[in-house]
Amino acid sequence: MANKLSQRKSRLAFTTDAEVRYRGKLRAVVIEVDNPFSASVRLAGTRQRYPFSWHGLHDYAAELFARNERERRKKERAERKKAR
Repeated sequence: MANKLSQRKSRLAFTTDAEVRYRGKLRAVVIEVDNPFSASVRLAGTRQRYPFSWHGLHDYAAELFARNERERRKKERAERKKAR
């Protein structure tokens, strides 16, 4: 049974395997859940946080997927056109 974020009693934060070079060092990306509707992302060892909403994250991912699909179909059409 999965719990909802609104039902958690403890703060949720997790470190991802993704790393970003910042000021000469590779730093892990950390996600901190603020409430059931939003979270923030920061780099390990830094204080600068970038807030985002889960709704906005979904919209961004859907837009990225659609853009990649359009690009893939465009390449396929170009390859079929070359093959003629």
